[in-house]
Amino acid sequence: MSKLQKGKLIGAKVTQKVFAGLHKGKISTVEAIIVHQTGAPTATHTFNSYKTSSHGAHFLIDKKGKIYQTALLNQKAYHVGKLRSRCIVTKACTATELATANAIYLKKGQSYGLRLRNLHNHEKNKSYPDRYPMNNDSIGIEIVGDYDKTKKSYESVNATQNKSLEWLVGELGKHFVLDKHDVYRHPEVSYKQPSEASTAKW
Repeated sequence: MSKLQKGKLIGAKVTQKVFAGLHKGKISTVEAIIVHQTGAPTATHTFNSYKTSSHGAHFLIDKKGKIYQTALLNQKAYHVGKLRSRCIVTKACTATELATANAIYLKKGQSYGLRLRNLHNHEKNKSYPDRYPMNNDSIGIEIVGDYDKTKKSYESVNATQNKSLEWLVGELGKHFVLDKHDVYRHPEVSYKQPSEASTAKW
């Protein structure tokens, strides 16, 4: 069991290690959870990066399954990146909207980066769940897992980490009234390496 208190998830399984530099303004409503992997071999690597980086997530689960809260839940954190078009990915939208999104995504004469930025700006004006969750309305959970540049893949999430993830997702779901459809792997919502969090289970 856990409780929410001034943005902190208070419970025996959660260790508070909040980095104020990750806070980027108030979150008014939490709509979803996004599961990440760090791309680093240890929790210490990520904690060290959080001391100077403006990007990070609300929680980190280390190799032994220990859960750290690294940002307050009433604060936005930069953990998502540019949004994919949910309309293009799922086709669960009107033909007009699909045509509009594709026109932005496939526009000739523009760089790939510019097209992604324009598509992100188009998406962020929608309401969830017509779009994927973004920094303004989601909680990020990082799982410690290194990235193999040769194999171009993240290491597997271990069973202990998955057990902690399942508990954390369950507790956050109770507090913010979310279900499993509101939990996403990072590559689902943004342009990330497909294997990131692919072995995460909740």
